[in-house]
Amino acid sequence: MVTEIEPTKFNATLLAQIFHFLALLVILRLVAYKPLLRILEQRQNTVVSKLAQAEEARAEAEKIKAELEAEMRRTREEAQRIIDRATKASEEQAQAIMETAKEEASRMKEGALAEIERERDKVLAELKDQVANMAVLVAGKVIREGLTADMQARLIKDAVSEVKSLPC
Repeated sequence: MVTEIEPTKFNATLLAQIFHFLALLVILRLVAYKPLLRILEQRQNTVVSKLAQAEEARAEAEKIKAELEAEMRRTREEAQRIIDRATKASEEQAQAIMETAKEEASRMKEGALAEIERERDKVLAELKDQVANMAVLVAGKVIREGLTADMQARLIKDAVSEVKSLPC
């Protein structure tokens, strides 16, 4: 059988349990809760501080990155300008060399043509001298021998063979 508790009877253990529970809450509040809150607040402040430092470091890194990219862009542009100047200078130098070579070739050609002209004039002068000498010899033979048709043909044949043997 179950014993029934009378509603009019006061249970002192319940009151003691409530008192002990409240005393425990006060002690915990004084001893554990405030220090725990302080530790949690410090931890939160540390996390916030570290996040702020990380954000500052990230911003600084982005700033340095932007500066380095700008410097690299300026360096590339300067290198391209140097390359362009060197290319232009080499093209101008190549053009000057080509013009000098053309002028030299033209001078050499003119010199060679002048030399050929001198040699031709010299050969023609020698040829004229030889033809004149030959004419004198033929005339001398004609005068000495008297000229018949056979002799005239023979003289022409001899003159032609002598002209063929001349160095030209």
